[in-house]
Amino acid sequence: MNILYGNGIDDDFPAIQEMLDSGKSVVTLPAPEKHYVIGKTLKIHSDQELKTGRYTRIVLKDGANCAMLENADFDGGNKNVCVDGGIWDMNHNRQKPNPYHFPDPDTGEKFEDAVKRLGFDKTTSKTLIRGCYTGMCFRFCTVKNLDFRNVTIVNPVVYGVQCAYTEDFSFENIVFEYTEGSPKLWNMDGIHIEGGCKNGTFRNLKGACHDDLLAFTADDSLYGPISNMEVDGIFAEKCHSAVRLLSAGTPLRNIHIRDIYGSFYVYCICLTKYYEDKKERGKFDHIVIENVFASFCDGTKDVAGHWAPFIQIGENVDIDDIDFVNIHRDEENFAVETIGIWKNAFVGNLSVRSATQRNAAGKEIPFLCNQGKIKKLSVCCVDTGGDPLLSGPGTVEEMIKL
Repeated sequence: MNILYGNGIDDDFPAIQEMLDSGKSVVTLPAPEKHYVIGKTLKIHSDQELKTGRYTRIVLKDGANCAMLENADFDGGNKNVCVDGGIWDMNHNRQKPNPYHFPDPDTGEKFEDAVKRLGFDKTTSKTLIRGCYTGMCFRFCTVKNLDFRNVTIVNPVVYGVQCAYTEDFSFENIVFEYTEGSPKLWNMDGIHIEGGCKNGTFRNLKGACHDDLLAFTADDSLYGPISNMEVDGIFAEKCHSAVRLLSAGTPLRNIHIRDIYGSFYVYCICLTKYYEDKKERGKFDHIVIENVFASFCDGTKDVAGHWAPFIQIGENVDIDDIDFVNIHRDEENFAVETIGIWKNAFVGNLSVRSATQRNAAGKEIPFLCNQGKIKKLSVCCVDTGGDPLLSGPGTVEEMIKL
Protein backbone atom coordinates (compact mmCIF):
# COMPACT_ATOMS: atom_id res chain seq x y z
CA MET A 1 0.00 0.00 0.00
CA ASN A 2 1.32 3.41 -0.99
CA ILE A 3 1.85 6.06 1.68
CA LEU A 4 -0.38 9.15 1.75
CA TYR A 5 2.05 11.81 2.92
CA GLY A 6 0.25 15.16 2.86
CA ASN A 7 3.47 16.90 3.86
CA GLY A 8 3.68 19.23 0.86
CA ILE A 9 6.91 17.56 -0.32
CA ASP A 10 6.46 13.90 -1.22
CA ASP A 11 4.28 12.76 -4.12
CA ASP A 12 0.81 11.68 -3.00
CA PHE A 13 -0.31 10.64 -6.48
CA PRO A 14 0.41 6.88 -6.06
CA ALA A 15 -1.60 6.66 -2.83
CA ILE A 16 -4.55 8.72 -4.04
CA GLN A 17 -4.72 6.88 -7.35
CA GLU A 18 -4.54 3.57 -5.51
CA MET A 19 -7.57 4.67 -3.47
CA LEU A 20 -9.43 5.58 -6.66
CA ASP A 21 -8.48 2.30 -8.32
CA SER A 22 -9.78 0.34 -5.30
CA GLY A 23 -13.29 0.69 -6.65
CA LYS A 24 -14.69 2.38 -3.54
CA SER A 25 -17.75 4.48 -4.31
CA VAL A 26 -16.53 7.30 -2.02
CA VAL A 27 -12.83 8.12 -1.71
CA THR A 28 -12.25 10.62 1.09
CA LEU A 29 -8.92 12.37 1.55
CA PRO A 30 -8.19 13.07 5.24
CA ALA A 31 -6.93 16.45 6.36
CA PRO A 32 -3.21 16.55 5.49
CA GLU A 33 -0.36 17.73 7.69
CA LYS A 34 0.31 20.50 5.15
CA HIS A 35 -1.06 19.86 1.65
CA TYR A 36 -1.12 17.11 -0.96
CA VAL A 37 1.24 17.01 -3.94
CA ILE A 38 0.45 15.05 -7.10
CA GLY A 39 2.93 14.31 -9.87
CA LYS A 40 0.53 12.80 -12.42
CA THR A 41 -3.08 13.19 -13.54
CA LEU A 42 -5.56 11.57 -11.17
CA LYS A 43 -8.10 9.32 -12.92
CA ILE A 44 -11.57 9.03 -11.42
CA HIS A 45 -13.78 6.08 -12.37
CA SER A 46 -17.49 5.47 -12.86
CA ASP A 47 -19.79 5.38 -9.82
CA GLN A 48 -17.19 7.22 -7.76
CA GLU A 49 -16.90 10.34 -5.66
CA LEU A 50 -13.62 11.99 -4.67
CA LYS A 51 -14.32 13.94 -1.51
CA THR A 52 -11.86 16.46 -0.09
CA GLY A 53 -12.08 19.07 2.65
CA ARG A 54 -13.30 22.36 1.23
CA TYR A 55 -10.02 24.06 2.08
CA THR A 56 -7.66 21.12 1.68
CA ARG A 57 -5.00 22.09 -0.85
CA ILE A 58 -3.84 19.81 -3.66
CA VAL A 59 -0.80 21.10 -5.58
CA LEU A 60 0.55 19.90 -8.93
CA LYS A 61 4.16 18.84 -8.56
CA ASP A 62 6.90 20.94 -10.17
CA GLY A 63 7.36 19.92 -13.80
CA ALA A 64 4.41 17.53 -13.89
CA ASN A 65 3.08 19.30 -16.99
CA CYS A 66 -0.29 17.59 -16.98
CA ALA A 67 -3.91 17.98 -15.94
CA MET A 68 -4.67 17.49 -12.26
CA LEU A 69 -7.73 15.24 -12.70
CA GLU A 70 -9.66 13.57 -15.53
CA ASN A 71 -12.31 10.90 -15.83
CA ALA A 72 -10.64 7.55 -16.48
CA ASP A 73 -12.14 6.59 -19.85
CA PHE A 74 -12.48 9.31 -22.49
CA ASP A 75 -13.36 6.80 -25.23
CA GLY A 76 -15.72 4.33 -23.59
CA GLY A 77 -17.09 6.95 -21.24
CA ASN A 78 -17.83 7.07 -17.53
CA LYS A 79 -20.99 7.57 -15.51
CA ASN A 80 -21.82 8.91 -12.07
CA VAL A 81 -18.65 10.86 -11.36
CA CYS A 82 -18.41 13.38 -8.50
CA VAL A 83 -15.60 15.72 -7.41
CA ASP A 84 -16.41 17.48 -4.14
CA GLY A 85 -14.11 19.94 -2.40
CA GLY A 86 -10.52 21.05 -2.41
CA ILE A 87 -8.32 23.94 -3.43
CA TRP A 88 -6.67 22.68 -6.62
CA ASP A 89 -3.47 24.61 -7.33
CA MET A 90 -1.85 23.93 -10.69
CA ASN A 91 1.43 25.48 -9.52
CA HIS A 92 1.49 27.11 -12.95
CA ASN A 93 4.87 28.84 -12.78
CA ARG A 94 6.54 25.46 -12.26
CA GLN A 95 4.85 23.92 -15.33
CA LYS A 96 5.54 24.52 -19.01
CA PRO A 97 4.00 27.79 -20.25
CA ASN A 98 0.71 28.18 -22.11
CA PRO A 99 1.12 25.79 -25.09
CA TYR A 100 -1.29 27.75 -27.28
CA HIS A 101 1.09 30.71 -27.31
CA PHE A 102 4.52 29.24 -26.64
CA PRO A 103 6.35 26.23 -28.11
CA ASP A 104 7.43 23.40 -25.85
CA PRO A 105 10.57 24.72 -24.11
CA ASP A 106 12.17 21.24 -24.26
CA THR A 107 11.40 20.20 -27.84
CA GLY A 108 10.51 23.47 -29.56
CA GLU A 109 7.32 21.87 -30.92
CA LYS A 110 4.31 24.15 -31.33
CA PHE A 111 0.89 22.99 -30.15
CA GLU A 112 -0.59 23.01 -33.66
CA ASP A 113 2.31 20.83 -34.86
CA ALA A 114 1.70 18.38 -32.01
CA VAL A 115 -1.94 18.17 -33.05
CA LYS A 116 -0.93 17.33 -36.63
CA ARG A 117 1.62 14.78 -35.43
CA LEU A 118 -1.06 13.03 -33.39
CA GLY A 119 -3.51 13.03 -36.30
CA PHE A 120 -6.17 14.76 -34.22
CA ASP A 121 -9.20 16.09 -36.14
CA LYS A 122 -11.52 18.16 -33.98
CA THR A 123 -14.26 18.13 -36.64
CA THR A 124 -14.74 14.36 -36.35
CA SER A 125 -13.29 13.40 -32.97
CA LYS A 126 -15.57 12.61 -30.05
CA THR A 127 -12.75 12.66 -27.51
CA LEU A 128 -10.45 15.38 -26.20
CA ILE A 129 -6.89 15.38 -27.48
CA ARG A 130 -4.38 13.23 -25.65
CA GLY A 131 -0.66 12.70 -26.01
CA CYS A 132 0.35 16.34 -25.70
CA TYR A 133 0.41 19.04 -23.04
CA THR A 134 -2.73 21.22 -23.04
CA GLY A 135 -2.36 23.23 -19.83
CA MET A 136 -5.87 22.35 -18.58
CA CYS A 137 -6.45 21.75 -14.87
CA PHE A 138 -9.51 19.42 -15.07
CA ARG A 139 -10.74 17.53 -18.14
CA PHE A 140 -13.93 15.51 -18.53
CA CYS A 141 -15.01 13.75 -21.72
CA THR A 142 -17.91 11.40 -22.42
CA VAL A 143 -19.39 11.42 -18.94
CA LYS A 144 -23.01 10.85 -17.99
CA ASN A 145 -24.00 12.32 -14.62
CA LEU A 146 -21.06 14.49 -13.60
CA ASP A 147 -21.22 16.47 -10.35
CA PHE A 148 -18.42 18.99 -9.73
CA ARG A 149 -18.87 21.11 -6.62
CA ASN A 150 -17.28 23.09 -3.80
CA VAL A 151 -13.97 23.46 -5.63
CA THR A 152 -11.46 26.31 -5.83
CA ILE A 153 -9.17 26.40 -8.88
CA VAL A 154 -5.93 28.37 -8.51
CA ASN A 155 -4.04 29.78 -11.51
CA PRO A 156 -4.37 27.09 -14.18
CA VAL A 157 -2.03 27.31 -17.13
CA VAL A 158 -5.00 27.43 -19.53
CA TYR A 159 -8.62 26.51 -18.61
CA GLY A 160 -9.80 25.58 -15.15
CA VAL A 161 -12.16 22.92 -16.56
CA GLN A 162 -12.56 21.54 -20.07
CA CYS A 163 -15.64 19.39 -20.66
CA ALA A 164 -16.85 17.65 -23.84
CA TYR A 165 -19.52 15.14 -24.90
CA THR A 166 -20.92 15.12 -21.38
CA GLU A 167 -24.59 15.07 -20.37
CA ASP A 168 -26.66 15.46 -17.22
CA PHE A 169 -24.01 17.40 -15.31
CA SER A 170 -23.64 20.22 -12.80
CA PHE A 171 -21.01 22.67 -11.62
CA GLU A 172 -21.82 24.34 -8.31
CA ASN A 173 -20.01 26.56 -5.81
CA ILE A 174 -16.84 27.04 -7.85
CA VAL A 175 -14.25 29.72 -7.02
CA PHE A 176 -11.62 30.90 -9.51
CA GLU A 177 -8.44 32.35 -8.01
CA TYR A 178 -6.71 33.58 -11.16
CA THR A 179 -4.07 36.15 -10.26
CA GLU A 180 -1.12 35.21 -12.48
CA GLY A 181 -0.72 33.95 -16.03
CA SER A 182 1.63 31.46 -17.65
CA PRO A 183 3.22 33.84 -18.37
CA LYS A 184 0.39 36.27 -19.21
CA LEU A 185 -3.24 36.73 -18.16
CA TRP A 186 -4.88 35.24 -21.23
CA ASN A 187 -6.55 31.97 -22.33
CA MET A 188 -7.58 31.41 -18.69
CA ASP A 189 -11.20 30.32 -19.03
CA GLY A 190 -13.06 29.20 -15.95
CA ILE A 191 -15.27 26.40 -17.31
CA HIS A 192 -15.04 25.66 -21.03
CA ILE A 193 -17.88 23.52 -22.40
CA GLU A 194 -16.97 21.93 -25.73
CA GLY A 195 -19.18 20.29 -28.34
CA GLY A 196 -21.55 17.45 -27.64
CA CYS A 197 -22.71 18.55 -24.19
CA LYS A 198 -26.33 18.67 -23.04
CA ASN A 199 -28.39 19.07 -19.88
CA GLY A 200 -26.00 21.12 -17.75
CA THR A 201 -26.43 23.42 -14.76
CA PHE A 202 -24.01 26.02 -13.42
CA ARG A 203 -24.63 27.69 -10.07
CA ASN A 204 -22.68 30.10 -7.89
CA LEU A 205 -19.51 30.69 -9.90
CA LYS A 206 -17.21 33.28 -8.31
CA GLY A 207 -13.97 35.05 -9.11
CA ALA A 208 -12.27 36.86 -11.98
CA CYS A 209 -11.07 34.80 -14.94
CA HIS A 210 -8.82 36.11 -17.69
CA ASP A 211 -10.81 34.79 -20.59
CA ASP A 212 -14.41 33.63 -20.55
CA LEU A 213 -15.53 32.65 -17.08
CA LEU A 214 -18.01 30.28 -18.74
CA ALA A 215 -17.82 29.31 -22.41
CA PHE A 216 -20.17 27.21 -24.55
CA THR A 217 -18.29 26.46 -27.78
CA ALA A 218 -19.92 24.10 -30.28
CA ASP A 219 -17.14 24.48 -32.89
CA ASP A 220 -13.91 24.98 -31.00
CA SER A 221 -11.74 22.14 -29.67
CA LEU A 222 -14.45 19.60 -30.58
CA TYR A 223 -17.51 19.93 -32.81
CA GLY A 224 -20.97 19.00 -31.59
CA PRO A 225 -24.32 20.58 -30.65
CA ILE A 226 -24.79 22.07 -27.19
CA SER A 227 -28.27 22.21 -25.67
CA ASN A 228 -30.25 22.65 -22.47
CA MET A 229 -27.91 24.75 -20.31
CA GLU A 230 -28.96 26.68 -17.21
CA VAL A 231 -26.65 29.27 -15.65
CA ASP A 232 -27.71 30.72 -12.31
CA GLY A 233 -25.25 32.99 -10.54
CA ILE A 234 -21.98 34.49 -11.79
CA PHE A 235 -20.20 36.87 -9.42
CA ALA A 236 -17.01 38.39 -10.80
CA GLU A 237 -15.21 41.71 -10.44
CA LYS A 238 -12.55 42.82 -12.95
CA CYS A 239 -13.09 39.74 -15.08
CA HIS A 240 -12.44 39.34 -18.83
CA SER A 241 -16.03 38.26 -19.57
CA ALA A 242 -18.93 36.35 -18.08
CA VAL A 243 -20.28 34.04 -20.81
CA ARG A 244 -19.31 33.22 -24.39
CA LEU A 245 -21.57 31.32 -26.78
CA LEU A 246 -19.76 30.20 -29.95
CA SER A 247 -21.19 28.52 -33.01
CA ALA A 248 -19.66 28.28 -36.47
CA GLY A 249 -22.42 26.13 -37.93
CA THR A 250 -23.15 23.67 -35.13
CA PRO A 251 -26.21 24.75 -33.11
CA LEU A 252 -26.51 26.00 -29.55
CA ARG A 253 -30.08 25.68 -28.29
CA ASN A 254 -32.03 26.29 -25.11
CA ILE A 255 -29.54 28.34 -23.11
CA HIS A 256 -30.83 30.19 -20.02
CA ILE A 257 -28.38 32.61 -18.38
CA ARG A 258 -29.41 34.57 -15.31
CA ASP A 259 -28.06 36.45 -12.30
CA ILE A 260 -24.78 37.97 -13.45
CA TYR A 261 -23.13 40.49 -11.14
CA GLY A 262 -19.81 42.29 -11.50
CA SER A 263 -17.52 44.14 -13.89
CA PHE A 264 -15.89 42.96 -17.11
CA TYR A 265 -13.19 44.42 -19.34
CA VAL A 266 -13.85 42.85 -22.78
CA TYR A 267 -17.60 42.12 -22.80
CA CYS A 268 -20.20 40.69 -20.47
CA ILE A 269 -21.84 38.19 -22.84
CA CYS A 270 -21.21 37.38 -26.49
CA LEU A 271 -22.86 35.22 -29.13
CA THR A 272 -20.42 34.93 -32.02
CA LYS A 273 -19.17 32.76 -34.82
CA TYR A 274 -15.55 33.67 -33.92
CA TYR A 275 -14.01 31.59 -36.72
CA GLU A 276 -14.85 33.92 -39.59
CA ASP A 277 -12.89 31.81 -42.08
CA LYS A 278 -15.58 29.13 -41.87
CA LYS A 279 -18.37 29.26 -44.46
CA GLU A 280 -21.17 28.22 -42.12
CA ARG A 281 -23.12 30.79 -40.12
CA GLY A 282 -23.45 30.63 -36.36
CA LYS A 283 -26.70 28.97 -35.22
CA PHE A 284 -28.44 29.92 -31.96
CA ASP A 285 -31.99 29.18 -30.83
CA HIS A 286 -34.01 29.88 -27.67
CA ILE A 287 -31.59 32.06 -25.71
CA VAL A 288 -32.71 33.78 -22.49
CA ILE A 289 -30.54 36.29 -20.63
CA GLU A 290 -31.96 37.78 -17.46
CA ASN A 291 -31.01 39.58 -14.27
CA VAL A 292 -27.73 41.20 -15.32
CA PHE A 293 -26.35 43.85 -12.97
CA ALA A 294 -22.92 44.68 -14.38
CA SER A 295 -20.67 47.19 -16.14
CA PHE A 296 -17.28 47.60 -17.78
CA CYS A 297 -14.01 47.90 -15.85
CA ASP A 298 -10.41 48.64 -16.77
CA GLY A 299 -8.40 45.92 -18.49
CA THR A 300 -5.23 44.24 -17.31
CA LYS A 301 -1.59 44.85 -18.21
CA ASP A 302 -1.87 41.99 -20.71
CA VAL A 303 -5.35 42.59 -22.21
CA ALA A 304 -6.65 46.15 -22.42
CA GLY A 305 -10.14 45.08 -23.53
CA HIS A 306 -12.81 47.66 -24.36
CA TRP A 307 -13.38 46.63 -27.97
CA ALA A 308 -16.78 44.89 -27.87
CA PRO A 309 -20.33 45.87 -26.91
CA PHE A 310 -21.46 45.02 -23.42
CA ILE A 311 -23.59 42.23 -24.94
CA GLN A 312 -22.31 41.29 -28.40
CA ILE A 313 -24.14 39.51 -31.20
CA GLY A 314 -21.39 39.00 -33.76
CA GLU A 315 -21.19 38.93 -37.53
CA ASN A 316 -22.64 36.12 -39.64
CA VAL A 317 -24.83 34.50 -37.01
CA ASP A 318 -28.50 33.50 -37.04
CA ILE A 319 -30.52 33.66 -33.82
CA ASP A 320 -34.10 32.41 -33.97
CA ASP A 321 -35.12 34.09 -30.73
CA ILE A 322 -33.39 35.82 -27.84
CA ASP A 323 -35.03 37.32 -24.77
CA PHE A 324 -33.43 39.93 -22.47
CA VAL A 325 -35.06 40.44 -19.07
CA ASN A 326 -33.89 42.78 -16.29
CA ILE A 327 -30.69 44.13 -17.81
CA HIS A 328 -29.22 46.88 -15.62
CA ARG A 329 -26.00 48.71 -16.41
CA ASP A 330 -24.43 51.62 -14.52
CA GLU A 331 -21.54 52.64 -16.75
CA GLU A 332 -18.55 54.86 -15.95
CA ASN A 333 -15.75 53.39 -18.05
CA PHE A 334 -16.65 52.53 -21.64
CA ALA A 335 -19.21 54.33 -23.80
CA VAL A 336 -20.30 51.54 -26.13
CA GLU A 337 -23.76 50.10 -26.74
CA THR A 338 -25.35 47.81 -24.19
CA ILE A 339 -26.55 45.39 -26.90
CA GLY A 340 -24.63 45.40 -30.18
CA ILE A 341 -25.73 43.48 -33.28
CA TRP A 342 -22.94 43.42 -35.84
CA LYS A 343 -23.28 43.45 -39.61
CA ASN A 344 -24.73 40.47 -41.44
CA ALA A 345 -26.29 39.09 -38.26
CA PHE A 346 -29.92 37.99 -38.29
CA VAL A 347 -32.26 37.82 -35.29
CA GLY A 348 -35.78 36.47 -35.78
CA ASN A 349 -37.33 37.64 -32.51
CA LEU A 350 -35.57 39.90 -30.03
CA SER A 351 -37.31 41.11 -26.88
CA VAL A 352 -36.16 43.41 -24.10
CA ARG A 353 -38.25 43.57 -20.95
CA SER A 354 -37.32 45.78 -18.01
CA ALA A 355 -33.91 47.38 -18.46
CA THR A 356 -32.07 50.45 -17.20
CA GLN A 357 -28.95 52.19 -18.39
CA ARG A 358 -27.16 54.86 -16.36
CA ASN A 359 -24.41 56.62 -18.27
CA ALA A 360 -21.57 58.39 -16.46
CA ALA A 361 -18.98 57.69 -19.18
CA GLY A 362 -19.10 61.20 -20.65
CA LYS A 363 -20.30 60.11 -24.09
CA GLU A 364 -23.62 58.97 -25.52
CA ILE A 365 -24.35 55.24 -25.24
CA PRO A 366 -27.02 53.73 -27.51
CA PHE A 367 -28.87 50.97 -25.70
CA LEU A 368 -29.22 48.85 -28.85
CA CYS A 369 -27.00 49.40 -31.89
CA ASN A 370 -28.15 47.33 -34.84
CA GLN A 371 -25.97 46.78 -37.90
CA GLY A 372 -27.72 43.57 -38.88
CA LYS A 373 -31.33 42.54 -39.39
CA ILE A 374 -34.05 42.05 -36.79
CA LYS A 375 -37.33 40.55 -37.94
CA LYS A 376 -39.31 41.44 -34.81
CA LEU A 377 -38.17 43.69 -31.95
CA SER A 378 -40.27 43.94 -28.78
CA VAL A 379 -39.39 46.51 -26.11
CA CYS A 380 -41.09 46.95 -22.75
CA CYS A 381 -40.11 49.13 -19.76
CA VAL A 382 -36.67 50.22 -20.93
CA ASP A 383 -35.15 53.33 -19.31
CA THR A 384 -32.02 54.49 -21.17
CA GLY A 385 -31.47 57.56 -19.01
CA GLY A 386 -31.84 59.85 -22.02
CA ASP A 387 -29.55 57.95 -24.40
CA PRO A 388 -30.93 56.56 -27.68
CA LEU A 389 -32.89 53.35 -27.44
CA LEU A 390 -32.01 52.23 -30.98
CA SER A 391 -29.28 53.27 -33.40
CA GLY A 392 -27.29 51.88 -36.30
CA PRO A 393 -27.80 51.25 -40.02
CA GLY A 394 -29.42 47.83 -39.62
CA THR A 395 -33.05 47.01 -40.37
CA VAL A 396 -35.98 46.18 -38.10
CA GLU A 397 -38.98 44.74 -39.94
CA GLU A 398 -41.42 45.06 -37.03
CA MET A 399 -41.02 46.94 -33.75
CA ILE A 400 -43.41 46.73 -30.81
CA LYS A 401 -43.03 49.14 -27.88
CA LEU A 402 -45.15 48.48 -24.81
